Amino acid sequence: MKIEKGMISSSELMFLIIALLQGSTLTATFISGVTKQDTWVVVVVSIFILCFLLQVYLNLVQRFPEKNIIEINDITYGKYLGKFISIIYIYHFWFIVAANLRFIADFFSTFLMQETDIIVFIVAISIACIYVIRKGLEVLARMAPFFTVFTIVIAIIIIIMLFEQYDIKNMLPMFQLNSIQFLHGVNVITVIPFGELLIFLMIFPSVRDKENIKKYSFKGMFIGVAFFLLIVVRNTLALGIVGELEIQSSLQVAKLIDIADIISRLESLIAVVLLFNVFMKIAIFCYGTVLSLAQILKLRTYKHMVSPIVIISIIFSITMYESPVNQSYTAANIYPVYAWIPEILFPITSLIIAKLRNLKQ
Repeated sequence: MKIEKGMISSSELMFLIIALLQGSTLTATFISGVTKQDTWVVVVVSIFILCFLLQVYLNLVQRFPEKNIIEINDITYGKYLGKFISIIYIYHFWFIVAANLRFIADFFSTFLMQETDIIVFIVAISIACIYVIRKGLEVLARMAPFFTVFTIVIAIIIIIMLFEQYDIKNMLPMFQLNSIQFLHGVNVITVIPFGELLIFLMIFPSVRDKENIKKYSFKGMFIGVAFFLLIVVRNTLALGIVGELEIQSSLQVAKLIDIADIISRLESLIAVVLLFNVFMKIAIFCYGTVLSLAQILKLRTYKHMVSPIVIISIIFSITMYESPVNQSYTAANIYPVYAWIPEILFPITSLIIAKLRNLKQ
């Protein structure tokens, strides 16, 4: 049963993918303390893994072009096991919503508005999220081009302004990671920013021109990961080893900008850009959460569930971590241990079963 009636174009899908990856650039800080100046190496290797993962997701789409991941689970695993796996997916989507609400709230409360409680930021972002999602996928997709282009333009301007701050020595020595550090870094980067493209298995059925899904998905992926890599390299060139100590190196590099004492301290601008980016990521995952829940409950619409799910997310996001340090530790050491199950293991298993049993829509 198709719940989402709105349709988007493949180009809008591309911008949604870029927006999701842009909203994940802050997550590089979770692993930079381990990977140090070799973070860019870890990102490059993870990109190859993402290419494989995206191809797996797209192969599922080719077999089931009108089905989302919840419906695909019922077909490949059967009624009962399929529902169980779908519940794991729903929890995974919802956890990402709550975690990112807390992440952006901690960011503003820690670095910009220390006297303001995190609940203020969480509630404000949540209200905006409820409004956008209730308007439907089409509205969310129309917002993506503006936010992605704006983010890219600001990033280019910042890169140019920082030119005198770059030092190639900050990238040296290269390839200093041992095997444990390398695998740890690849695992984190793969499951947190890159494997999260899994959410588009809830959106692919709503793409109007399905023959172009693969083309524009890879376009969006390559633009998004190029942006991600560019930010990592920029921060490393500008900060070097100091970047390990900065919880938010993207904000720190903005403090280095000083052009003739006229243009300086652009961290407020960076903060606004990061807010837009993370908001888009939260909105995309919140949409996927309510749509998948409505699908498993066989509801006619997901819109009545938006407010309750967001309210529950608010409560969870406030209580889920004791501090930003606790969140960073969880993201770097605990979350990646199990996130690969819904993002990597289940989709690959679904595709193998579909091929062995010759399952198609």
